[in-house]
Amino acid sequence: MRSFPTVQMAGSIVLVCLCFLVKASAGGAENLTAPSKISHVTVYPGSARVTRQAEVNLSPGEHSVILDQIIPHLDENSLTVTGRGAAAVKIFGAYLKREHTKETADQRVQDLEEQIERLSDELQKESQSLEILRKETEYLDSIKLFSGQQIPKDLVTSMPSVENLEGVRGFLSSHYADVESKKEAGRVRMRDLQREQQVAQLKLNELRSSGSQQQRQLVVDLECAKAGKFTLEVSYLVYGATWRSLYDARADFNKKEVELTAFGAIKQTTGEDWEDVQLTLSTARPIVSGRMPDVMPWILQPYQPPMPAQRAARMRDKGGMQESSYEPYYLTTNYAVRRSADAPAAMEEEAQLAYSQVEQKGVSVVYNIARPATVKSDGTENKYPVSSQALKADFEYSTFPMAIPSAFLGSKVVNAPDLQLLAGEVNLFLEGDYVGKSGIDNIGPGEEFQLYLGIDENVKVKREQISRKVDDILLGGIKSPNRKTTFEYKLTVENYKADAVKVNVFEAMPVAQNEQIKVKVMDVKPNPKDKDWKDRQGIWRWEFTLNPKEKQEILYSFSVEHPRDFNIPGI
Repeated sequence: MRSFPTVQMAGSIVLVCLCFLVKASAGGAENLTAPSKISHVTVYPGSARVTRQAEVNLSPGEHSVILDQIIPHLDENSLTVTGRGAAAVKIFGAYLKREHTKETADQRVQDLEEQIERLSDELQKESQSLEILRKETEYLDSIKLFSGQQIPKDLVTSMPSVENLEGVRGFLSSHYADVESKKEAGRVRMRDLQREQQVAQLKLNELRSSGSQQQRQLVVDLECAKAGKFTLEVSYLVYGATWRSLYDARADFNKKEVELTAFGAIKQTTGEDWEDVQLTLSTARPIVSGRMPDVMPWILQPYQPPMPAQRAARMRDKGGMQESSYEPYYLTTNYAVRRSADAPAAMEEEAQLAYSQVEQKGVSVVYNIARPATVKSDGTENKYPVSSQALKADFEYSTFPMAIPSAFLGSKVVNAPDLQLLAGEVNLFLEGDYVGKSGIDNIGPGEEFQLYLGIDENVKVKREQISRKVDDILLGGIKSPNRKTTFEYKLTVENYKADAVKVNVFEAMPVAQNEQIKVKVMDVKPNPKDKDWKDRQGIWRWEFTLNPKEKQEILYSFSVEHPRDFNIPGI
């Protein structure tokens, strides 16, 4: 009876040894496949840093945590890993693993093929609907043609009733409008279907490519000294993402301010959707080398054709040209270390956010989107608000009627002291109405800049040529070698707004750059505020304030005398 526990203990020892052998045969590390999700994305101009998060329960020992279903092509040199949790963990590094997954790829290919086929069927239906509408338009055209011929014939014998005429007109008008509305909706629907089909086709082409049969996995090697829960964060750089700055500028005349709202417009085609992630927009360019190019001399010499490939190969064999050696990199938490005998087997680093190394103050501008966002991988642009500020504005109008007889509203404003504005397109709104587009350059914190707010139709501008007189100078009945032309112009500005406005009127007076051309400006009423405005020769500026319903006229004339054989454009 006493021998039985001994046998049981011996069996346990055998099982422990077997488990140890199995673990040793697997490289001493336990493989753990952990589901992961994208938690944070930093978007750059042309790329994005994606951070994946996975939660694992770790027991003491060495582990290889596997994050599978990595879809996009990523820059392996950009891999960084960090983490936090109750477990005491030492991170050795991370690497990308590729496995053939033909079955998975085939299923995705089949799904995309079915989607493309369904979209093709819908496109065919829309095309048939448009064809029916085209025939209906032809039918309405025939009715219109018939009525256009028949009614004049009826007028010879009898006058058609008003009801008949209105009935024909109403029938044609309503049906034309209905057909055109359906045609426009059909065209929009076809355009959306075509875009969706193009995206699906691109994904299908990628799956059918040579790399499409591979499933990418991120593997993190670590050692756990104390068991517990641990959250891993793996970051990597992907391409096919970008963003740009957009603005809405809304002018409020009563408050004398402009509400300037900044947006980040993001689009991406990385191959995977970003679902409810924290978004950060950065102007840094991690794909551009951060090292200054070597300063090389500029040597001029006769052109020499490139060396033939075979001769270059022979020179390499003889040692004439040495190719650079390649050593693989072992990626650690924060930087790359060449794999060598001198490199430590493990790097124990405090966990930190990987992308913080790229975002440096004074070098790049960073915007954090306030709420979780979703950006689909279909190339659709998504707008997210970045900032909003109310800028005190000194509104004034400027017009150059020689070029465009319109008044452009502008305002001098000062940017917030802690906000950088990037160059971008501005959507303009005057008193709630959309009036067009403008743009701004890069604006620094606290910088004063001119914000143009588009054309205001309530300030009318007109430029009229009152007279043009050509004086052929005669000497004893014979035309002199010179010709003199006199012009008279009138500029008019009227204020139809409810408030007084300040207006700058610019006009370009002719400037002679040939001593044989004589220009004389005369009878200017009123006198301009500036001549040669900002050292621009011949640019005159008038400045005045117009009360509601008030009109201001500017009159001037000038003469140009030149040799008769001169052909001067505009004279």
